[in-house]
Amino acid sequence: MPKARLKLPQELENLLASDWERVLAEATLGAEDTTIARLYILKQMPQIDIAIELNMDRSTVSRRVDRIITRACRVAKKLGI
Repeated sequence: MPKARLKLPQELENLLASDWERVLAEATLGAEDTTIARLYILKQMPQIDIAIELNMDRSTVSRRVDRIITRACRVAKKLGI
């Protein structure tokens, strides 16, 4: 399976998986968005594959990823990660 081409902001590029889990736990994203974040960021699954797995449009996944990344930046900054 091909890997996603992640485009993360500089402040999130070097987070470890354990840091991401902490950020996702604190971000209160909701079940679907947390699943999207784990698949896209941690497993580096392409957005089209996530969309197929979750039965939604790729554009919906893309919009949600943008929102997830924005929220993750705020939470990581707040946590001092």
